[in-house]
Order: sequence, then structure tokens, then C-alpha cells
Amino acid sequence: MTFHQLPSSFLSTALLFMFIFPHCSSVEYDGAAIFPTVKQDEKVNLSVYYESLSDTGAEFISHDLGKVFEKGLTSIVNLRLIPWGKAQIVEPNETIVCEHGEDECYFNVIHACAIKAWPEQLLHFTFIKCLEETSWGPTLDKEKVWRTCCQNLKLSPNLIKDCYDNGTGRWLELIYAAETERLKPPIQFVPWLTLNGDAVGPDYGNFVKYVCEAYSGSHVPEACKEMPKSAKTSAAEKETAILLKQMRPKWKIGW
Repeated sequence: MTFHQLPSSFLSTALLFMFIFPHCSSVEYDGAAIFPTVKQDEKVNLSVYYESLSDTGAEFISHDLGKVFEKGLTSIVNLRLIPWGKAQIVEPNETIVCEHGEDECYFNVIHACAIKAWPEQLLHFTFIKCLEETSWGPTLDKEKVWRTCCQNLKLSPNLIKDCYDNGTGRWLELIYAAETERLKPPIQFVPWLTLNGDAVGPDYGNFVKYVCEAYSGSHVPEACKEMPKSAKTSAAEKETAILLKQMRPKWKIGW
């Protein structure tokens, strides 16, 4: 099974977004603004492996992960959400068994469908955040939960329904399962974060610090500039050090 690369483009301005996706123009997030373009190969790849009904995952997505879209941080980050977590595939029929039961399997698929339907980072994050804040406790009508989020965010529910009904969502989940299985070290808890493929570990709540430390480009967003000096070496300092090293004369020792 091939690895599924999700699009990594993101919503740069609310105005541009309004013209491209007028039916979704109400989706906004504090701190979203215009920032200098950063080359794709300079961006930090932030991957969040989670499961839809985990209390720690919901807490992180609802209260912490939104920092990606504040103070310019999103300009240096490729954010990917992988809704699988500790689910398992049981042979011989590839039955998916989730840690928090059938409802979690259902919502994992809905999350996967949302990521496919709206690949822009801000858009599918906002929808998933809505789900994480409203899909708790015994739910008599699971479909009503995500349809309400679609309605509140002015998103078309047909994209989610078609993805779920035609099996695309389940296929995406199997791809996420394969990706999660390849993690080294393996996932130990959720949410499980990686930066450029390296595990963050239990200090995932401080992911902004690690993003700033991993970034090596010259454009430093406000989120990184505000960090304590002792916690990071700024990208500008790193670039200066590299230039000085390149300019240093190579003295030939000897007579």
C-alpha cells in the first residue's frame, strides 16, 4: 500500500479564501494573516497522530494545536493530522477496532474524509476542532454531530457523506494505519507528535518551541521571536553563523 501524501497548502488570507471557497468564507482563526512566503523545503513538517475520542487528543486539538495559526507560525509549518492512533486491523477481513469503540472508528473516518474534502490546513483543522469539542459522551445521532459542524462553518456536508458512504474514508484510514505502523519509535500515547519525522515525546504541549528550534529558514515568525532566548537559537543567528563559517579564510599552516 502506497504512502498517501496529503496536500500541504494552507489558507493564507481570509480574503483570498473568500474568493476561492465562498461557501466556506466564515471559517476564521485568530492570528491568521499575511506572512512572507517560506520555501516548502524550509518548512517544518508537524504531524499529529491521534484518535477522535481520546480525551488527551481532544484537549490538545481544542486548546493547544490552534497555536499553529497564531503569530505567523503557520508560515513555517506543514501541519498534517493523522486520525488513527492506537486502532488496530483484525484479520482476516481487515476489521478496524478502535481503542474507544465503534463511535471512535466512525469519527476517525469522518476526520479522514474532512482532511480529503478540505485539504487546506486551516479549514479541515477548524472542522475537526469543532468535532472534538462536540462529539463527547453517548451520541444517539453521530451524523448530526458532523452535520452541525458543517452547518456552523458553512461547509457542504455532501463531501463528507459521499466520502463515508462510498468507502473512501475507510480506505484513507487503512493508509493512515500503515503510516502509523511505520513510526519509529512506535506510537506510545496520543496525541503523538513528530517534527520532520522525529518523535516529540511527552512534552508535546510545548510543540511551538520545538517547531522554532527545528526551523532553519531566514524568515522568523513572531511566535518564534517571542520565545525566551535561552530556549532557541534564532534562524537569523543560525544563518549568520553559517555565513561566517563560509567566509572564514582557510589558512595553510606550514613553511
